[in-house]
Amino acid sequence: MKLVLLSGSFRSQSRSLSILDEIQKCFSSYEFILPKLDSLPFYNEGSPEYNHSIPAVLKNAIDWTSRPAFESVLKDKPITIITQANSSVGGARAQAHIKLIFDSTLSHIHPIHEMMISSVSEVINNSGEIIDDKVKTRLKRHIESFSKFVEQKKL
Repeated sequence: MKLVLLSGSFRSQSRSLSILDEIQKCFSSYEFILPKLDSLPFYNEGSPEYNHSIPAVLKNAIDWTSRPAFESVLKDKPITIITQANSSVGGARAQAHIKLIFDSTLSHIHPIHEMMISSVSEVINNSGEIIDDKVKTRLKRHIESFSKFVEQKKL
């Protein structure tokens, strides 16, 4: 049997890698593939969906910005979230993931109905301009609501 083992860390003293090493020792009759994740570039496709989550480059930036933990520049800062996708749900699953991530940074998440832009390739033209008036109106309303949230909370 051939198994691919993926570690969430590539540090030299990674506990995840230690666990994967032990698995390989216990099952010496298996064939294992352990890709070197630190050699992979960030995934970047023209219209990515990121498997119903957020782009790794965004998660990496949040991870860097959220240090030191519990005292980062994100602590007590207001956050609003706008997602877009070509799908009909406009990044709804990514919204759930990023809310969880920002909750862990002790940020104040704008408690309003999510701003998701679906079928984004029909909303933005080849020049990068938003051509859908409903989306423009929704964006304006969303940012106005976020501004009021910031003012009310004095964040």
